[in-house]
Amino acid sequence: MRKPASYLSPQLRPWLLAAAGCGLPAFLAGTVVSPVVAWSTMLTSSFFFLTLALGALVFLAILSVANAGWHSALKRVPEALAAYLPVGALTTVVMLAGAPQLYHWAQAEAVAHDAVLQAKTGYLNVPFFALRMIVILAIWIAFAVALRRNSVQQDGDGKPQRTQRSVVLSALLLVVFPFSFSLASIDWLMSLEPHWASTLFGFYNISGLLSAAVAVTAVTIVLLRRRGELAYLNGGHFHDLGKLLFGFCTVWMYLWFSQYLLIWYTNMAEETPYYLARTSGGWAVLFYLNVVINWVIPFVVLLPRATKCSERAMLRVSLLVLAGRWLDIFLMVAPAVRQGYGGPGILDVAVFLALGALFVLVVDRALVAVPLLAKNDPYLVEGLHHGRA
Repeated sequence: MRKPASYLSPQLRPWLLAAAGCGLPAFLAGTVVSPVVAWSTMLTSSFFFLTLALGALVFLAILSVANAGWHSALKRVPEALAAYLPVGALTTVVMLAGAPQLYHWAQAEAVAHDAVLQAKTGYLNVPFFALRMIVILAIWIAFAVALRRNSVQQDGDGKPQRTQRSVVLSALLLVVFPFSFSLASIDWLMSLEPHWASTLFGFYNISGLLSAAVAVTAVTIVLLRRRGELAYLNGGHFHDLGKLLFGFCTVWMYLWFSQYLLIWYTNMAEETPYYLARTSGGWAVLFYLNVVINWVIPFVVLLPRATKCSERAMLRVSLLVLAGRWLDIFLMVAPAVRQGYGGPGILDVAVFLALGALFVLVVDRALVAVPLLAKNDPYLVEGLHHGRA
């Protein structure tokens, strides 16, 4: 069977290229007109798409370590999503140029008049910040490349030992990931407000990353099936994806409420400004909408088994969860740096579309690079018959 050159329609590709091409001029213009807004929207969307790729990699690792045979029939999808990591790393490193615009600790004048920032300069300084960023990104990329290469090589040589190698690599990733991603979340997001701190912040972002990872995997699978691919997947596969999405969304809500309750109850002056800024003015609508999109609707819709087994329902809920994930990141970034209410605007949309187009193009290229079915995976028979009577 001839391998397709692309899974994208001929009509869509030019629009994606145009969106990716127009995003850079729009961003550069924004850095001149309103640099804080421009860099904050770049941070939001860059972090969003980077964590989609990282989340897909971690999701794949979890299933591998758990010896979940059902994922063998669809694992090439999260592998392809993780292929965006090197590109996402580049867009993240670009953020170093905007550090003085976003981070108070990167502004010499602000540090000179702030005793708290002076006490943290040993950790919060641009060279050390950049070093941590580069090391963390390099570790993630190394795991993505190693797992992808091992999977593709198994297609050629059929060695069952490669499955065990994937398990070992995945286990190592799952040890490194919580620490590295928590550190990245603290560095890139929490340090936007260096006077504020939350011990739950890293775990909170991990839960959001995992729910978005399952959602983007489900969306990609549905879209591929509409192109005539992955016909061997069935309601059983979607049911498992739906259960995981339901669970991760609920964990996200648990951590959201835990963080909010602890800060509200203790009512300490150094902690409450974070929520005061997000529950006042125009931000309040987005703050509570965040909960509705990320948990209330997914929880209600995904409760019935029939919904979790439905392609159409899973597509809609997954798209909603992805929108909620972007909004969640936006609410961590924008209120911290924008003066007054600065809800999503034209520049936010332009940068999101540009990076989104780039994400789709990279993932499409990774999908067509190798067969969608990992033919020599020892769990493949189990994966293909999963959910069948």
